[in-house]
Amino acid sequence: MALKQMLAMEALKQANCEVIAKSLCEISNGWLALVIINGEKKLATVVRGENPLKRRQVEESFTKDGITVDIMALNSINAAEIRHALKWAAPITCGNKGTSVGFCDYLNAGDAFITDVFAKKQIRPILIDINPAVSSALGIDLVSAMDAVTWSVLEAGYKDGFGANAAELQVKAKNFSGFIFDEDIYKALACGYKTIGLDCSDKIDLGIEKLSDEQVEKRFEQFNDVFRAAVDASYLKVEFKVGNNKVSFEPTELHRIVLEYGEAIMHIQNVYNTFLKNAPWDIDFEIAISKPGKVLTPQEHCLIANEIQRNSIKVAAICLDAANDGQALGDNLQIHCDIAETYGYRLSVKNADMALENPAAAMKATKGKVHFKANNILWMSTVKFIASKNAALYEKMAQAIATEAISVENICGSETAKAFATKYAQILSADSEIAGEIKDFIRDNKADYETFVKQNITDCFIKRL
Repeated sequence: MALKQMLAMEALKQANCEVIAKSLCEISNGWLALVIINGEKKLATVVRGENPLKRRQVEESFTKDGITVDIMALNSINAAEIRHALKWAAPITCGNKGTSVGFCDYLNAGDAFITDVFAKKQIRPILIDINPAVSSALGIDLVSAMDAVTWSVLEAGYKDGFGANAAELQVKAKNFSGFIFDEDIYKALACGYKTIGLDCSDKIDLGIEKLSDEQVEKRFEQFNDVFRAAVDASYLKVEFKVGNNKVSFEPTELHRIVLEYGEAIMHIQNVYNTFLKNAPWDIDFEIAISKPGKVLTPQEHCLIANEIQRNSIKVAAICLDAANDGQALGDNLQIHCDIAETYGYRLSVKNADMALENPAAAMKATKGKVHFKANNILWMSTVKFIASKNAALYEKMAQAIATEAISVENICGSETAKAFATKYAQILSADSEIAGEIKDFIRDNKADYETFVKQNITDCFIKRL
């Protein structure tokens, strides 16, 4: 017999639990909620019979009239149990269609309240879009990021679906007695990340850019005859129709691309076949191919896409960095979007909030099949909020990165904004004296902060789509 909500609420009241209303949800044999006990947030279940959170870690337990109340800490084991018991509290795949916006949460607070921004919009929030650079700088690992979002989604009662991207992983697989292992991919899959992003930049040989045409041909001739003949037959005297555009290759140009990107393509294939091809659940595979000092050409993009397809690699998105690939995402935007459309994946745009001049143009050119990485917007919203509410703290933050604490109205697009966006680690790293002060201030002004951040995200990015 199902346990009625009224009885569950009464049991929680008797256990001195103040229920966070939006988190209350029905589970097998009972109810589950986040609660406040003595000023501290906890997880509570009320069940009659077997508890569906089988591996839960319980701090206190009360039983009366056959109804058991378990009080639990918000730790990783219990977070994993929540993701298992409540499917809506776990990430989902986005596939190769639709629009999504990803956030990188430098405060590791979860911030599921930002889902309100997407109400009645056909845009999927990616509540975790974290890369190793952020993880290393701030000590936020894939597990803690997922747990923070789990508790935040539960608190918000958000059931419309969100994504989680372990982005830009630089996979360095190790062989343990025949078992191929990579720690980051293992953690990401074990925690339920549904997008695995691979950074190929270290496999792209920019030294090829400096070679003369003669040197390129000499290097290309070092490949065996069969390979060289296959490359030429596949790409020379062939026009690749992408949308209303055509992509063709000149011999030396083709050979230069093969030399520059060949290792990256092989790396993509190896990672996919080793870790993702036979995954027991759906995984979105995102490939990052931007590299500082290099603008991706349509020919390079087309060859990479064609080789990925020829090798039966299922890719959901290819990521370009708006900070590096301004030309590709500006003058050549349409042809790059056409390549993505032709080969069946979305474009993913890093630094879309700070460096992409025209997000609306990208929406139009991709026909809405695009992922925008708003890497900086949560942090910049936090900076602006503090600047408007706590001048002394804002001044400390500016001093930490040796920049000017200008007025909040002038932050957007300024050199100060760039300094805060790029030097976040100097303020928020574990050894920073003011990181704790920032988190305390946000916690103590939670309602105002959430309202401010949602409005800033809407004004600075969502309205530009």
